[in-house]
Amino acid sequence: METVDPFFYVPNDHEWNACIGQQGDEYNYADGYMEAAIELATLVIEKKLYGKRDTLILPILYNARHAIELNLKLVIGKLYRAGILAEEHKKNHDIKSHLDFLIANKIPDALVRECVKKLAPFVDSLSQIDRDGQEFRFHENRAGEPSMGGQNLANIALIRLSLIDLQEVINGLQDSTILLCEQRRVAAKTGYCSRRDLMNIANMLPPKTEWGGDHFTACKDTIRKQYCLSEREFNIALQEIKKTRELAGIVGIETKLKYLSDAKAEFLLAEWDGFHPIEARPATGGGIVPVIFDAEKMVKELETQGLMVSNIIDCMSADEFADAVTIYNLSRGEIYTEAYEEKLVQKQREFKVREDFPQVISDLLDKTNFDRHFIQGLRKVGRLRLAEMLESRHN
Repeated sequence: METVDPFFYVPNDHEWNACIGQQGDEYNYADGYMEAAIELATLVIEKKLYGKRDTLILPILYNARHAIELNLKLVIGKLYRAGILAEEHKKNHDIKSHLDFLIANKIPDALVRECVKKLAPFVDSLSQIDRDGQEFRFHENRAGEPSMGGQNLANIALIRLSLIDLQEVINGLQDSTILLCEQRRVAAKTGYCSRRDLMNIANMLPPKTEWGGDHFTACKDTIRKQYCLSEREFNIALQEIKKTRELAGIVGIETKLKYLSDAKAEFLLAEWDGFHPIEARPATGGGIVPVIFDAEKMVKELETQGLMVSNIIDCMSADEFADAVTIYNLSRGEIYTEAYEEKLVQKQREFKVREDFPQVISDLLDKTNFDRHFIQGLRKVGRLRLAEMLESRHN
């Protein structure tokens, strides 16, 4: 009789199949132990398992500690692979040393640093009892002494509440680290500030025309204190803000486009307006607008669209149109404006090889959200007065 693997045999009933190995990922481990600690503590309390308090407290605490260790290692690994850390932490199970490593490296993002700071009380508590991951797993430690010899009691109800707080901190650390690593590849940054920091700093500053006065000095002092910046570091942040389209726009700095003039932008939106008269646009309240087929109306719309396509081809170069489409895509796809020039070059190359350029224009005219995203895109890339003018006329 064939022996069935007691743990990894997979029956035909797929309801409780779980993905492991190659089908799992690093986050399954980091999240799983945290979830297990909370679920187990909740089970003990809700089921009133008084007789199992003394046994289940051990896996509860171990799972919590291991979740912290895995998340610290996950974050350090991501920061290292993104080039934010020059080296990784040495391989061990000391969660306090991993936390201290992150603190000492002063990660260039205020939110990540804040999450690390919030994690410290949990790490300090558990590492005092179990510094290397042994005390919660074995009755005796490596020295042959009773594990957790200095502790007599632990309250599962209190621990459960702390675990919920810990999970929130860990999720925040994961999310802020992921965003920081994504931004570091393409977005504005300094050695001390992430793009998120620079965005916040720009919003705290007065308009560029007011820099140098008492109000600016007061804002600078507040920013330097909040982000722990030296005078030099603050000035580097200012330079990065001024040269980054979206950030510069926040402080009122206008930035020119590569090809598209204000007049051509206004012309293109007017053509789109002509194809989407206000009375024919769908309501913004989210209601469903019934579609009634009208052959005669459809023929007229195609004729009108054909004339507009011809007008755009006659009045705009392919580079100007590529510029407009890039601006629209930056807003619609929530792409950082630091990628504006790169995305524009890609769109230019695409248009050069396409043989159906009139269809490209027709497709853009069909988009019912072009006006909104085009104006938002213009504001993001630094055409502030143009965006304001188009928005006022358009509404």
